Amino acid sequence: MSRPWRNGRPASLWVGVALLVLILCGVGIIFGLRARAISIAAQDVQRLREEQGKLQAEIEKLRLELAQAATPKVVEQKAREILRWVYPDEELVILIRRR
Repeated sequence: MSRPWRNGRPASLWVGVALLVLILCGVGIIFGLRARAISIAAQDVQRLREEQGKLQAEIEKLRLELAQAATPKVVEQKAREILRWVYPDEELVILIRRR
């Protein structure tokens, strides 16, 4: 077979183009994954800020309750509710319901 060999340039050109495409895809994947991670982190930050707002509201509510806890009216109310205390001239009636 006395076939003439082709010049090696077109093959090396295609290899160069393939390597360039491969490198660009790799860089694109890296940046894409980075953007996805940033998006997930932003969603987490938003969720945590909402949770922080709810906790701040609960803290303010508890601070108000704590400020009012020393008043005699609140102390009496809690003693009646939790401890079932009554004054000596009162009678405590507990109803037991049968099903």
